[in-house]
Amino acid sequence: MKRLIVFTAIAALLLPLAASAQPDRDSRGGDRSGPNRPGPDRPGPGRPEAGRPGPGRPGVRPPVVVRPPAVRPPSRPQFSWRGQNFNRYRGPAFRYPPGYAYRRWAVGALLPSLFFGSSYYYNDWNLLGVGAPPPGRRWVRYGPDLLLVNIRTRRIEDVIHDAFF
Repeated sequence: MKRLIVFTAIAALLLPLAASAQPDRDSRGGDRSGPNRPGPDRPGPGRPEAGRPGPGRPGVRPPVVVRPPAVRPPSRPQFSWRGQNFNRYRGPAFRYPPGYAYRRWAVGALLPSLFFGSSYYYNDWNLLGVGAPPPGRRWVRYGPDLLLVNIRTRRIEDVIHDAFF
């Protein structure tokens, strides 16, 4: 019995040494310690081959940078609405009511009733090239944006960002 315990203890001590003596294999079972693997005597990442050009050595050219051709900006700033481009319009100066500043409105938001006064309605929609508002709707100017608002529900149904400059 004593011999069996001693033999098991010796085997337990020698088993890890036997496992570490096996060749290094990758997850697919292949040998990772071949002639194509980097090592102390083989080139690899961080070990450039002697005599081979590398960064900072003579014979290395910097990479060629290809720049896209210059694109001329449009003669007038434009905005896009429903797939068409329109020229922005320099409207009269817009004054925000006290306590308000620019906010980027989204479709479905409720516009405060303060903006349903005639000073905020925009009636020159034809000048911008956008269509007439449907019945029960009004174009409302809010800073550089134009909002199509349902008068009854106060919901914003369409937004044209940056229509004015």
